[in-house]
Amino acid sequence: MFGKEAPYRAMQKAIVATCACVLCAALSVGARDERMFKGEITDSKCAALGGHKTMLDPGESDAQCTIACVKAGAKYVLADPSNKAIYQLSDQKKPEVFAAENVIVVGTLDNSGGTIHVDDIVRELPPKVAQAKTVAIICDACPRGMAKAPRVAYEQLSDWERFTIVPDPTKADVVFLFSANPYLGDYVTRDGPDTRPVDVAATYMNVIDPRTGASLWGDYDRAGSYFVASATKNLIAEFREQLEIDTNPAEREAFLKRHRVPKAAQAVGK
Repeated sequence: MFGKEAPYRAMQKAIVATCACVLCAALSVGARDERMFKGEITDSKCAALGGHKTMLDPGESDAQCTIACVKAGAKYVLADPSNKAIYQLSDQKKPEVFAAENVIVVGTLDNSGGTIHVDDIVRELPPKVAQAKTVAIICDACPRGMAKAPRVAYEQLSDWERFTIVPDPTKADVVFLFSANPYLGDYVTRDGPDTRPVDVAATYMNVIDPRTGASLWGDYDRAGSYFVASATKNLIAEFREQLEIDTNPAEREAFLKRHRVPKAAQAVGK
């Protein structure tokens, strides 16, 4: 009995080892092939027609047209104008909040079907961010632990040496706004500091256009009052990664690594 069983078990071990090698190779290939794709989130119908013009209803925006076409049976796709490529997207839920926006999709490409297997989708930074030279740092309603945010931000930006830090926000190209509450988009219209109750459960960072109040980039780190300093460092590092993905290989790899695992859904208005 044992004589027959031994070769069988040896064969089982060989099969398991082979499968493990194949799986490792597949994972390795996936990691090597994972990259960024830039373009506009649109719908397959309008993309095939070369744009939204023929599909737009009166008063309808490109984003509304995209969403309406998808509800009517089209699929979300990524249109890259640089090479006129149209990529199918494996995930049809994430793209909705980015309809008609320029984005960066992190994932792997299935060349046979032209489908990107999506890990994450991130809004592309507007040109104003890349062109900015001066920055002002504001901590909005920052009691207790949140008071660390502007000091740490100043240290991080000084070490980075990309921006000149100015004390007057009206003379800055962009404003780095830190808060324990989500940004409401009211930097220009409100009369004074944020009056909402402050519970330091998260640190929010928004890069704001001081002329319009628009958030050009934003994210948050869900950490409590004792971790505001590390959260601020992490948020500035994340912003730097995206800002330098086209010029700094190390930051590009850090950006890819950060977005290989999808993050929690981001709050509207960040």
